[in-house]
Amino acid sequence: MQQTGRGRMVGLAGTLLLAVSAWLASPWGLGFAGRSNPLPIRWAHTLPAALGVVLLFAGWLMMRGTDQKNAWRTFAVWCLPLLVCPPLLSKDVWAYLEQGWLVLQGFDPYHTAISSVGGPFASRVDTYWKYTTTVYPPLALLIQAAMVAISGASPLWSLFAMRIPGLASVIAIGACLPRIGRAAGQSAGNALWFGILNPLVIVHFIGGGHNDSWAVALGVLGIWTALRRPAWWPLGCVAVGLGMAVKQPLGLMMVAVALAGVALGHSPSDLTARQAWRKIFPQALWRLPVGLAATAAGFAIPTLASGWGLGWATGSGSPQSAGSQSIAHTVAATIEMFTSVSLRGAMSVVGPIFLIIGAVAIGWLGLRLGATRPIAFTAWALIVFAFSYPSLQPWYVLWGGVLLGAVALSPKASAWVIGGVGALLSTSVLLDYAGLPIPVAQGVGLAVAVLVARWRLTGHLGRLNWPFPAE
Repeated sequence: MQQTGRGRMVGLAGTLLLAVSAWLASPWGLGFAGRSNPLPIRWAHTLPAALGVVLLFAGWLMMRGTDQKNAWRTFAVWCLPLLVCPPLLSKDVWAYLEQGWLVLQGFDPYHTAISSVGGPFASRVDTYWKYTTTVYPPLALLIQAAMVAISGASPLWSLFAMRIPGLASVIAIGACLPRIGRAAGQSAGNALWFGILNPLVIVHFIGGGHNDSWAVALGVLGIWTALRRPAWWPLGCVAVGLGMAVKQPLGLMMVAVALAGVALGHSPSDLTARQAWRKIFPQALWRLPVGLAATAAGFAIPTLASGWGLGWATGSGSPQSAGSQSIAHTVAATIEMFTSVSLRGAMSVVGPIFLIIGAVAIGWLGLRLGATRPIAFTAWALIVFAFSYPSLQPWYVLWGGVLLGAVALSPKASAWVIGGVGALLSTSVLLDYAGLPIPVAQGVGLAVAVLVARWRLTGHLGRLNWPFPAE
């Protein structure tokens, strides 16, 4: 209990510092973060954020093994500072608000570019997204418009209003995870520890206000529905479709919803993945197409209601146009550095190659896990997609990452996952606030992942002693 209390306070100190950094990197502080800022301002943005993520990460590790009640108490304490501060480590919320304002003015968001009309949030939209049309599906835009409407389009109050769907979504994820965890043989406390206390969730879903949390909540709700009321699993697929109407990749959660009622659980040692698929194949043969149809129906509801159709498919504000720490982007940038090929030209080749590699990896995961552990398949498949996509932001990993506490992980896998959380926290601060070059930030992140994973597995880092238990 004392360890839990200390962990809660250490994490709170971290979120308080992160809130300070968010105010400093805002129009009410020293101005937005960026590489063009003078070095003293970049340091002022970076130092509290860097110390904040270290303390939050340490507090999270100290909370491991907590029960449900303490997990929720800690979540509430950690979130409070971040609910009353500007967006953290990202300016995406300003683009959401400008898109919502355009919708309220009657413009078609798929034909009217952000900032082109001069709305109340236009000047604060990141330069990557100015004068581009949105790629978000209709439900995301409708929610954004609703938050602008209830706040009267006030820059400050609209920011706070945008906290509402994010907070509600993470609470919904937390409400669903215990049952999902128990169904996968994991404790409710562990599911919540990784699902809602995860520093990436606190920093990017709560602090950053990213709309990915809304989509993940709907997908997780779909899985919960299939486990809570097995006969209602098609409604779970409809919920996944609504999640797709916020962020398209979440459609992969349909597999977990459709197969949850017939999966065999952990295969006995004498049952191969192929044999497991043979056993459930008659059920999967009809459940997957029905699930796909129900997911499409869920996606169609806001699409038809909005009247905007599929205009997002031709939006010019693709995530690929922004700076990215994706593997594909790094490879393409390396090609540009050592050849005469432009970055865009290199990405036109490298991007599809990594997408194909990701598709093959997802197919392999489906064969290995789909018939026995569909929730684990969904979690890892979405993470693989995030890393193989031409654009990678840290919160993309949470598409499937929130489920990892609800699936069985080996000690080695757990150590590397925790190391990955530390790495993505590091790159978040180093790229957005410190303004370091992407390869440098990636190198630091990789070093953090290796060091944390080694510590979790061995209990030490050379001569350094750590106050937390290893795996």
